[in-house]
Amino acid sequence: MVRLYPDYRGNYGEDVPSAEIKFYEACASLEGDYHMFHSVGWISRTEGSARDGEADFLVCHPDRGFLVVEVKGGRIRADYTSGEWSSIDRNGREHKIKDPFRQSMTGKFNVLSKLREHRDWTRLGLKKISAGHAAFFPDVDDGRALKGPNAPPEIIGDRSDLANLEAWLEQAFDYWSSDGANSWTNSLGAGGVQLMQRIFARVVQARPLLSAQIELEESQRLSLTNRQIQTLDLLSRQRRVAISGGAGTGKTVLAVEKAKRLADEGFKTLLTCYNVPLASHLEDVCSGQENLDVFGFHKLCKRIVDDACRQSGRDLIAEAKVSFPGLELWDHYFPIALAYALDVVDVRYDAIVVDEGQDFGEEYWLPIEMLLRDGNTSPLYIFHDENQDVYTRASTFPADASPITLSFNCRNTRAIHEAAYHYYKGPSIDPPEIVGDDIQILAAPDLRSQAKKIQEFVSRLITVEKLPNASIVVLIADRIRRKEYENALQGMLLPSGLGWKDLASTGKHGVTVETVARFKGLEGEILILWGLDDLPGEEKRETLYVGISRAKSILALCGRDETCSDVLVAATSKGT
Repeated sequence: MVRLYPDYRGNYGEDVPSAEIKFYEACASLEGDYHMFHSVGWISRTEGSARDGEADFLVCHPDRGFLVVEVKGGRIRADYTSGEWSSIDRNGREHKIKDPFRQSMTGKFNVLSKLREHRDWTRLGLKKISAGHAAFFPDVDDGRALKGPNAPPEIIGDRSDLANLEAWLEQAFDYWSSDGANSWTNSLGAGGVQLMQRIFARVVQARPLLSAQIELEESQRLSLTNRQIQTLDLLSRQRRVAISGGAGTGKTVLAVEKAKRLADEGFKTLLTCYNVPLASHLEDVCSGQENLDVFGFHKLCKRIVDDACRQSGRDLIAEAKVSFPGLELWDHYFPIALAYALDVVDVRYDAIVVDEGQDFGEEYWLPIEMLLRDGNTSPLYIFHDENQDVYTRASTFPADASPITLSFNCRNTRAIHEAAYHYYKGPSIDPPEIVGDDIQILAAPDLRSQAKKIQEFVSRLITVEKLPNASIVVLIADRIRRKEYENALQGMLLPSGLGWKDLASTGKHGVTVETVARFKGLEGEILILWGLDDLPGEEKRETLYVGISRAKSILALCGRDETCSDVLVAATSKGT
């Protein structure tokens, strides 16, 4: 039975040409072990530069290999003397088109190149596989009349073949397997087909949670939505683009997945961000990935600058201070020194992915671009949400294409989404399908009694609800008074001898207590947002937006009763 990627039978987008729909529907009736990929795109690393490509259809069979098929609609006219091709529509208008046989041939070699770039290719032991190309014209009855020097009739399909597409595919596969160039080949096998899926139709999954309710909700989050898969497909066709989205739209998941795909495809890739705890998280989830370096931006700066200073004997930070006096060390002098250092050391990447790009100041982008091996062709992807600019340094991004917007919240429950998005400014974000529990209130009049409420709430989650302590996070909104809040929790014991810890604590078991700013870019299954009572007005909107949106399944607000009620009333009025 055929497998379709994507499987959107009866639900085609407006941008899918009718000729491709006819071929797609014919593929849907195939009985053999075919795997059919529609509208595949890629960026290949060839001779040190990046090249993009695409194909209408990629048809794979574990025993026969693969076939790249270009589909052209309308009445077709070919002039082999001039090499010009055209399509004539139902109104008699003639449109110039590309030579479909040249397109499919180029696609065939590019697909082979993509397979060989992937680190799993050599592990499969597939030295040579049967690969072919063909063209299909579903609106004409005499397609074989288009035969030419690069277009034998065996690889031409037309309307008469739609009713028995399997026979036509067998004919095309036979043509290429009997050709001298393919006289000795390996079968793709199940492993080869799976590799095709990973490259051209990969589905990403997040790890499930442990509690029964949260596990059920997490099962609804496991696979990326079709919209996100389409975003990854779109990114496979663009080299430099900014991707924006509100909290929970999957920016970090997509950034990690894009970085891993680039690394798998042979690109030496850098994944970077500003926030230190987020950088540590990214290092963990990308651990062991070949061809992928993961660094917080300033850790990367220091590493390269220190290396350049050792090699050259220069003090690049001091030089930056002389050239640009009166600036700040981390936000100005380290990025400037990094630019100087790249003239000394040869550190370059084939592709760079930036997460939380709104945290990067203008001074950061020059050295980022200098880190690219080729400033014109090397891919650069920037994921950002300007509503999360808690460091107030958002800048103009060096992206060529129009920004891509993620518009679906796939992290939070609906109640958490409505509370967070009251404080959001920007394009509309669709709410999640998961309804979830109501937001809880832990109200108490003063700091000490609020800390006691948090201790009791966390203890119940661990002992009664059987939730792991690692899934619970306490976030302090008021970062100026952080120490006061942390001190209020000290001495309040948790079950099983657990204590309280921050993100920097290694090897220590307990419940995480952090500020909203340091937790930005991360998420927690159960989150308690504290420190709302005296939050400075100029920080309130962004801090509440970031803090509330970190919660995936359960959110509790802790503070004075009137403060927590104000947050909920605002969210309710927004939702209605």
